[in-house]
Amino acid sequence: MKKLACAVAAVMIMCGACYGANAVHSGALTWLGTTESEFQEGLDDLRKALTPLISENSDWMEEDGLSAFLVELVKTRRVIHFYDSLLSMQMALRSKKLDEIVLPQAVGMYLLANNSNYDIEFSLNMMPSTIAFGFKRGNVSLQKEFNEAIAAMKKDGTLKRLEKDYITDLGAEEPERVEFTGFKGAKSIRAAVTGDLPPIDFIGADGRPAGYNTAILAEIGRRLKKNIRLISVDAGGRSAALASERADVVFWYRNTEGMKTPKKAKGKKFMKDSVDGVILSEPYYEWDVDLVIGRAE
Repeated sequence: MKKLACAVAAVMIMCGACYGANAVHSGALTWLGTTESEFQEGLDDLRKALTPLISENSDWMEEDGLSAFLVELVKTRRVIHFYDSLLSMQMALRSKKLDEIVLPQAVGMYLLANNSNYDIEFSLNMMPSTIAFGFKRGNVSLQKEFNEAIAAMKKDGTLKRLEKDYITDLGAEEPERVEFTGFKGAKSIRAAVTGDLPPIDFIGADGRPAGYNTAILAEIGRRLKKNIRLISVDAGGRSAALASERADVVFWYRNTEGMKTPKKAKGKKFMKDSVDGVILSEPYYEWDVDLVIGRAE
């Protein structure tokens, strides 16, 4: 089923309407389920739908809560570039191959706290997104176990506590490595992490995973009384890790359910934001603000 992979807010980042201005090149971590060219085509199709709606007194602007500032962004077309790792995307920004990169608020703030060469270009608060765990289709038993553990962690406040410790209150510090409880003779679950969303998904300078995702996985392992074995993959290799059975579970970035779209632009070009062969757990982290990061002057 084709889904709109972004709403108006994402259009502001990555496409925009052509008014003769030079294109802005925007980087994003690879969206699984669609190619870069398909993603761009969808954004450009939506740009065409939005073009006649852009005016200072448009009813749709007020109706959908869009500020004049965001509408201004539509006037410069954004060209999207996918990157399979955060490091390669940062290198492209530093070498001026990109003008900006788009990241969840927590990730953007962490990068800013650790790098004086970055600035916030603007923020977008209309992109409700989530992180969940992904499993190979058919592995519904593991999906159910994770869902039950996540539900219990929400109910008893564990998710909020870990979010506070590993994201909200972290500042510029490197997330701590998490100790995993071992269960002799128990089944091992191979969990793939990428390090591409620090401090949510983080790999330290020593090459070992750390931070919020690992804290969540460690807690789930304790509750299921199963051993968690971590492996590292690139962001673009998550579905392949499941398909090849290299991993039993991967963290799944940006499920875009609930994104807002102007009513008059409904039904335009749709793109997949899901991947055949992958099923998802209930989300364990969510946000509704993205940051567009550029180079500091």
